[in-house]
Amino acid sequence: MRREHSIASTVFHHLFSAPTATDPPDFATHLAKHLVAEVRIETQRFYGGLETVEARYPGLNYSHSPHRKRLGRFPHHARLFRAFDDLGLTENEIGMLCRWEGTLWARQRYERDEGIKVVDTTCAEIGPWVDRRIRKRSRRSSPRGIKVKTDIEMRDAHTPESEVTEDSTDSEEPESMVVALNQRLMAAAAAREHHGLPHDIIMDPAWEQYLKEQAERGEGGSFVGDTSSVLRAAALAQAMESGISSTVSQSNSVQPQAPATMVEQ
Repeated sequence: MRREHSIASTVFHHLFSAPTATDPPDFATHLAKHLVAEVRIETQRFYGGLETVEARYPGLNYSHSPHRKRLGRFPHHARLFRAFDDLGLTENEIGMLCRWEGTLWARQRYERDEGIKVVDTTCAEIGPWVDRRIRKRSRRSSPRGIKVKTDIEMRDAHTPESEVTEDSTDSEEPESMVVALNQRLMAAAAAREHHGLPHDIIMDPAWEQYLKEQAERGEGGSFVGDTSSVLRAAALAQAMESGISSTVSQSNSVQPQAPATMVEQ
């Protein structure tokens, strides 16, 4: 469809439908006074200077959504983009209108005249986006294979078991020794109680040696205090059991005499 008026005049009349004394008289004046100034400010903010060819020819495309967002922060460009949408301009019509400093048209003309391709380094250091959710799904769906442990992992895995084994053997030896000595002490105490021997009789030599070693280590006091009452009770119980058993055996050894039968005369 061919327009009766130029695109520039159509856009200008849409922007300034009721012009005032402070408004520009035509689109060229509006462009030089407002639009080009906002393009220079955006280029300075985005590139930090005009030392590179890319900064001097940023190639802003007024049909490209990211470029529209960058320029849409300025009031006059925001009104211009709203006018494009309201008028329903095509991408080709926008490209024919937007031919000024900093636009895509200016970059293409520079490349054609100088024979140089301006490289756009924007987001060059950002790699392609990878959806990590797909990786998670593939990991969940993939069957779990056999995991081979390394030598270091095997050593780490077996080290606690060996330590536990050594600790258990070390702890079992004193416990077995204590049990054996307790049995001997209980037997001696029971024999002493049964035969009525005095309480100041000499203690079992092995038990005395064990208590001496415990005292040298600093563990004897608490151990003797905790076990003395238990040993006395155990010895007394065993003595009582042995006394009862001896009494029962003596009573069983005395056989009652059979009553004498009377012989008939």
